[in-house]
Amino acid sequence: MQATPFTLPLLAAAAISAAVAVLAWRRRPSRGARAFSATMSLVVLNILVSLFLLGSTTLDSFLFWVKMSFLGGALSVAWLVFTLRYDGRSLRDVTRIAAFAAVEPAVVFVLAWFNDLHHLLWTQAVAAPITAPGALLRVDTRLGPLFWVWSAYQYALLLSGVVILLRGLFRVPSAYRGQTVAVLVAMAVPWTANVLFLVGRTPVTGVDLTPFAFALSGIALFLALYRFRFLDLVPIPRSLVLEASPNGALVLDSQGRLVDINAAAEAILGCSARDVLGAEGTQVLPALSSAASGTDVELAFVRDGVERSYDLHVAPLRKRMGKLALLVDVTDRKRMTTRLLQAQKMDALGLMAGGIAHDFNNLLTGILGNLSIVRDQAGQPDSIAEPLAQAEQAARQAAGLTHNLLTFSLNGSPAPTYVNLSQSVDLTLQSIAELVPPSVTIARDYTPGLWNVLIDQVQLGQLVINLVVNARDAMNGAGTLTIRTSNVDVDEWFVQAHPDARPGEHVLLQVTDTGGGMTDTVRQHLFEPFFTTKPVGHGTGLGLAVVYGAVQQAGGWITVDTAAGEGTTFSTYLPRCREPAKARAAQEPRTQRTQGHKTVLVVDDEEMILQLTRRMLERSGYKVVTAADGPSAVAVIQGNPAAVDLVLLDMTMPGMTGDQVLRELRRLGYSAPVLISSGYSLGGSIQDLVRGPGGADGFLPKPYTMQELSEAVCAALGGVRTS
Repeated sequence: MQATPFTLPLLAAAAISAAVAVLAWRRRPSRGARAFSATMSLVVLNILVSLFLLGSTTLDSFLFWVKMSFLGGALSVAWLVFTLRYDGRSLRDVTRIAAFAAVEPAVVFVLAWFNDLHHLLWTQAVAAPITAPGALLRVDTRLGPLFWVWSAYQYALLLSGVVILLRGLFRVPSAYRGQTVAVLVAMAVPWTANVLFLVGRTPVTGVDLTPFAFALSGIALFLALYRFRFLDLVPIPRSLVLEASPNGALVLDSQGRLVDINAAAEAILGCSARDVLGAEGTQVLPALSSAASGTDVELAFVRDGVERSYDLHVAPLRKRMGKLALLVDVTDRKRMTTRLLQAQKMDALGLMAGGIAHDFNNLLTGILGNLSIVRDQAGQPDSIAEPLAQAEQAARQAAGLTHNLLTFSLNGSPAPTYVNLSQSVDLTLQSIAELVPPSVTIARDYTPGLWNVLIDQVQLGQLVINLVVNARDAMNGAGTLTIRTSNVDVDEWFVQAHPDARPGEHVLLQVTDTGGGMTDTVRQHLFEPFFTTKPVGHGTGLGLAVVYGAVQQAGGWITVDTAAGEGTTFSTYLPRCREPAKARAAQEPRTQRTQGHKTVLVVDDEEMILQLTRRMLERSGYKVVTAADGPSAVAVIQGNPAAVDLVLLDMTMPGMTGDQVLRELRRLGYSAPVLISSGYSLGGSIQDLVRGPGGADGFLPKPYTMQELSEAVCAALGGVRTS
């Protein structure tokens, strides 16, 4: 063994290859890293064998290292194993392939030690004496047929690995192609040197430069490891997971450098992977410094001219390899949450509004009832006639406000009919022509063949009037008011973006103005009762609340598209009705007629209303029995059911409610008329109670006057159902 001019270059090549093997081993959690580390370890072994081969001073020593060089057959097998694992093949499949591929190299390695018996690898080997210290031993060797078979087999395995990498090269994202190309170049350099040696074209006669070429390969592999983060992540699974993810993903190494970024993140951040890979993560996304502590950060980016919201979440990768930063688009979720909160708020406001309206109606019953008694008094002076009329008018206006509140709270009393929206809207516009000044142009855009809807005509009129008046005021009396009707088929995508929506066929009514639009703050409170942006005295703030309640009671929903300075569009969706509403069958009048004085049982928990109703009925000629709660009413009927000709029953009472009292009375066999009275309008459970079998015989809404009370009682006693 002697030192030669090639000793130091070979040692350098071995050191570089060993360093690459160690770096690859450190990345062994990644698929293919172990196989690549084994490949580079075999490269180191081959370089060392070449070192001893070139340093040989005798023929026997030279032939020994020639035989050892056939260990290089394992290098091509290791290369094939690496490419298969890198491509994503399972360990089980790769193990079977490797075992089969290793048979030929193993057999040749064994045969190399017995070449003197068969001469299949080389037929002769003659050495010339060394002429000077450090000179190479010249050996004249004739290669046998098995050597060429062995070489062809090695190159077949190497070529198979190249094909696998090339095939994967076109499947992986562009950020990973650089590392794959670097590996291919790194392995192509020594193979080229070996081919030149086999064909006798090597620059140095008799010297295989393949081991030296691995020094250049090591430089390319270092580039792949550090610049392209080779073996940090496996490209194939990455392309299946990260590229398919709609969320932006950024991968940081342990030093905080950006080593990977998917297409979604590139689009969000407006950057290219080639420009940011290897840079500090905080330079690409400054918010990473805040999210690194484990606290999610909310960010906003403009995409396609639209601002979208994102949650930035940073999580550590296993074995402290780095961190994964996810940019999750929460724009739709935030919008849906906002809409759901708005819906919950509207439900709460509706419940409150209904309760307020009910209590106000009780109070207004006392006011209107007493006013009607005073008006009925004989001999009242003319001086109080006008104040009485004004007081009664004010009370009825207050009753109108409570009716609007009940409509908003879905406690109204709709009477839905089968209507064509275009025709009904047109009739309403004609009836309110004086509300729209000539400076406002009304543009109609009605779709021919419009589907019919089922909606209360009065509520539809209120809906149109309030939307038109709201648009007129938004335009300050000058502009263009556009009213459109159309048929729409609401799909699931629309439903996902609008929590109140439901899929199916609907009729769309749109009212668009050219006014100044609304701010987000105004829009959030738009349908709340008593919310208004108009000056004091120019609106009650119930117009759009009535619109909201009417649309809800018709089974539809309403959306608002607006922006400051860009006008507003109210879009009302009403479900299509394919069949006309069936008219209720007329009730057969009772044969019994009202004769003489009748006894009425008045049941109400409000003492004022109880005594007022008693006085009004007594003035109308009825005998009155009162009960302050449900159990007391049941006790009266149980004691003598024939003594009571009619029961006037309040619906809302503590303890035993009106519907419970009614069911108990019917269970006891009481068949005389029962009138339901309530501060709520006829709707929902009250409507079912009046119209159902064995239910009540009529409904008397509060507030009522003495005349209205008398007419309702007389109609019920006469067998006429009122509702």
